[in-house]
Amino acid sequence: MNVQLPQTITPALSGLPPASSVFAGRDREIGELLQVLEPGSPHTAPASLVAGLAGIGKTELVVQTATRALQKQDWFPGGVLFVDMFGYDPDRRLPPEQALDSFLRALGMPPEHIPPGLQDRSRLYRSALAALAGAGSRILVVLDNVSSADQAGPLLPTDGLTATVLTSRNTLDLGARLFDVDVVDEASAIDILDQAVRQARGPGDNRVQDSPHDAAAIVRSCGDLPLALRIAAALLADSPARPLSSLAQALATQHLRLNRLRRQDRAVRSAFDLSYERLDPDHARLFRLLSLNAGPDISTEAAARLAAIDRHETEELLQDLARTHLIEPGRTWGRWRLHDLVRLYAEEIGKNHTGADDRENARARLYVHYFTMCAAAVSRCVPFVATEPFNPAKQRTYTWSSGRREAAEWLDAERPNLVAAVAAPQAESHHRLVLAWVVGPYLGSRWHFDDLITVTEAVLAISHDPNRSTAAVAKVLTVLGRELEHHGGHEMPGLLPYAFEAETRALAIFREHHDRRGEAWALVNFTRTLHTDGQFHKAGEALAQAAAIFREVGDQTGIGVVSWLRTALKLHGRA
Repeated sequence: MNVQLPQTITPALSGLPPASSVFAGRDREIGELLQVLEPGSPHTAPASLVAGLAGIGKTELVVQTATRALQKQDWFPGGVLFVDMFGYDPDRRLPPEQALDSFLRALGMPPEHIPPGLQDRSRLYRSALAALAGAGSRILVVLDNVSSADQAGPLLPTDGLTATVLTSRNTLDLGARLFDVDVVDEASAIDILDQAVRQARGPGDNRVQDSPHDAAAIVRSCGDLPLALRIAAALLADSPARPLSSLAQALATQHLRLNRLRRQDRAVRSAFDLSYERLDPDHARLFRLLSLNAGPDISTEAAARLAAIDRHETEELLQDLARTHLIEPGRTWGRWRLHDLVRLYAEEIGKNHTGADDRENARARLYVHYFTMCAAAVSRCVPFVATEPFNPAKQRTYTWSSGRREAAEWLDAERPNLVAAVAAPQAESHHRLVLAWVVGPYLGSRWHFDDLITVTEAVLAISHDPNRSTAAVAKVLTVLGRELEHHGGHEMPGLLPYAFEAETRALAIFREHHDRRGEAWALVNFTRTLHTDGQFHKAGEALAQAAAIFREVGDQTGIGVVSWLRTALKLHGRA
């Protein structure tokens, strides 16, 4: 098609939104995009797709990049064409025909020369861009908020010189160079909060700088998500006398956080709604169920158990969800994570969903999966750990046929999830206890003492519930106390107070339930801890009490252990 360009071309530069002065933490991303846009660069690509979660700051990143690119001499002498396609808003979604009409007019094409059909408009548009590029007036095309390849395809230049940058919540099949955008780091998030408050209230507003602890708490509650940060800043700007501690406390309650991250027509929940509402039932169900995993990420296998569907089908669903950026791939293949605010959103809609999610049974399936895998792995990696007495799923067992190394790798990969699962108060206590029973020895053997303390505190909290204070709880506390005592001597003396607390509570529970044999074995463990702490006289008294009970119940094994321990620890007294 031969295109007759008007003698005077209307500059398209005015179509680019102004770059915000509130911006931080994207130097690397801007540098990478500029490399692609630079004429003659070996990194040059005809189209670049900037994709990421709703509210992640894709549009602002592209506007900032385009502004810098336009300032470069001879990069884009023809200016920029910018359009918001509103791809995720069903009421405002812009058809490509309408966007092409707008672009052709911006390029100076008389309205009467603009054809009515999509294909004809697209051919004219591409020819015009090619002619301009050939005449030394290369243009940058920015397509913001594109939701599908069909919406964007007719707007992509084909001359090989005109550059295009698109933003989308989805990874689209456009043959474009892909740039996945993540949240900013915490320091940059605090900087954005500070800049936004000062922009609204003037440079003299020092609230963010004067309250670094509360500022950090706010940005963590926002998950370092730029949209949430801007809303938080607007809430602070509304009331110049409001201290940051007030907002930090308001956002600390997780189940109310999404309600509070809103202001006028801006809300984090609404942004997520537009992505979630595009999911089909199968993807939506899996997305809702993923919030039941308490840990930072989830494996494909665990997700399959959670949803009770085939592993390969689960993997396909997870990849699809990752392309929508409602979830993100983990650092290694086969692991997936949700942004903290997305997790809260998925949990909220899951609780309110009236369909057949069956969340409690799904959670139980996940815990059974973690227990069976953990028990099998621990039996390979940590000697002398008994898992059978607490097996909640004897109908399904797992054996590590590939060896100790693979079992250890599984434990190391799943450790944050296992610890979080034990600590999750919303889960059924029995599932948490059986998991604590097997994960405690592993944590001790690998010197993960902070996690061991977390698990112990979670079980102690269960033990103080009158409806849950059972002999099973006491048995788990005994195991954990033994691990804490074992490492609480010369290695980590700070563990001994936790060992004392666990064993004291276990002893009290056994006595409450008149479990004499359990009481005796708890006294044996207590003896070790007292001895490690240098309380030799009390250790001898505890061992004597254990011996008396073992004789009372006729436990010959216990009597033998007392005799051996008395000699090994060089304790004196009647035993």
